[in-house]
Amino acid sequence: MNFDYTYIILFGAKIFEPVTILTNGFIGAYCIYSFLKINKYKNKLATEWAYFFLLIGVSSTVGSVAHGTHHQLGNLFLNTAVFLMNATSLLSIYFCFKAANTTLFLNKKQPNKYITYFVMLWVATLLVITFINNNFLLIKIHAGIVLTYSLIIHLLTHAKKQQGSVWIAFGILVSFISIVIHSLKLSISDWFNHKDISHVIVLVSIVFMVKGVLLKSQNLKTSLR
Repeated sequence: MNFDYTYIILFGAKIFEPVTILTNGFIGAYCIYSFLKINKYKNKLATEWAYFFLLIGVSSTVGSVAHGTHHQLGNLFLNTAVFLMNATSLLSIYFCFKAANTTLFLNKKQPNKYITYFVMLWVATLLVITFINNNFLLIKIHAGIVLTYSLIIHLLTHAKKQQGSVWIAFGILVSFISIVIHSLKLSISDWFNHKDISHVIVLVSIVFMVKGVLLKSQNLKTSLR
């Protein structure tokens, strides 16, 4: 895991990367809030999006722990935290795919179940690889693939006047900026580096996506479940 060794001393304890903890914490808190808000709508699409945001929130929260402690609690603790962070990110990819598919086939025939099974197998395989080799690059690549698929679906459904799709598409486009910044390690300073900037952009993208999901959820019947 890539660390930058900024730290503060709080009540005698060394806390690494405080700004990264803060930005990750904002993402975690907003995602969990969004999960609770969206999950109130009793339909399949809302449930899939709700769990997508919940898993992103859990991943960010665990990421805060990993960044804050570094190796202070031992390699086993750190490696476990990093794996949980990466694993929940991978599981969120599945729900992002499911939500895009549900959007595409809204009020139509059900999507091909074999494609869903393939994606489930794909995610399971990635989880095994992540367990063996904790590498965030793997997450970024596959998140980019699924987000691109979701972007295409929401642009198509926006063209068909499906409410909320434009906000989700815009949110996904904004999220790509965070991937570029994180990959190129574009930083302002050690105290506001590429991770912090990308986290802020991710939060903005999630705000747009949640707005779109809420618009969709408000206009769906409970019979979609």
